[in-house]
This record gives sequence, C-alpha cells and structure tokens, in this order.
Amino acid sequence: MARVHFWSHLVDDEGIPIQGANITIYLSESLSPAFVYSSETTTTATNTSPQTTTNSEGFFEFWIGDVSESYGYSIPQKFKITWEKTGVAEGYIDYVDILPPATRFYNTTISTWTSGATGVYADVVHSMKTLYPLVQLYDTSYEQVTNWWKIESQSTITTRVYFMTNPGTLYISVVG
Repeated sequence: MARVHFWSHLVDDEGIPIQGANITIYLSESLSPAFVYSSETTTTATNTSPQTTTNSEGFFEFWIGDVSESYGYSIPQKFKITWEKTGVAEGYIDYVDILPPATRFYNTTISTWTSGATGVYADVVHSMKTLYPLVQLYDTSYEQVTNWWKIESQSTITTRVYFMTNPGTLYISVVG
C-alpha cells in the first residue's frame, strides 16, 4: 500500500470555503503530531504543526504512510484532524480511520462469457469473503471499463459481471 491519500474541504456554516486555515494532524487521543507527506511521491514527511493549510476553495490534502514507509503507521492507528483560522473557525475530528483495514486483491482475466436472457455474463470466484467487494474492470489496453450493465454479488465468494454484448477479453480486479 505505502501511502494513503486523505483530502477534504473546510467550509463555514453557510458552505463558504475557508481559505488559509491551519490543518494539523495528530495521533488519535493525543497531542503528538503525526508524520504526514505532502504528496504521494515526496520523500520527506513532516510532523511540524500545521502540516498543511486550506487553499482558496477550502481544500486540503495529505498522505499517511503505512508500515512500509520510514514514518509510517500500522493499522489500527487512528488520527485526529484539527483546523484553526483565528476569528473564523476552530475544531477537530478524532478517531479518523485513514489507514484502511487489511485488503486482499484478486486479479484475473475474463475471456469466456455465458449468454443470458439480457446479454452475457461471467462469474468470478475470488474468495474475498466480503458481501460487497470492490470490482474494477479493464480492457486489454488497461483502460477502465465502465459500460458494464450490472455487477452483483452471487455469494460471498462469487461476483457476476453482466454486459449487454460480448466485451471480449477483460481484466478484473476484486478487492475485499
């Protein structure tokens, strides 16, 4: 995984973006500033407060490294995100899950389609054992496919993908 991207918008009670607010990220239930990265590829993490500020649209973002990073964290570490702009806004949210739970991936190729009453379908047996896994489809040039008709869970280990017409060979990633 390496790094997880977190982003949000800070707005006032009327929905107006708050520009220039200081954003500080702490380890949950503490005043220990967390190490964050300013981008997915930067090599330096900082724990100097504030780690970031909001832009003119109230937008802010940062990345948290996992245990594979020099300044990363392990699951189930939670975080506290605070914001402050003198005279305008101040607050925090604690116990924020930024690092996702352990994720399993299953990748395979679908080249055989079964004809059905409304088109074609393929069943993918993936052993994710999650009721609603995340499914992504790619064509042979690795462009994401979005013209599927329906994707549904057949069981906790089988996902069925439907198309109106035969899409040819596809690559599927199932994340659970």
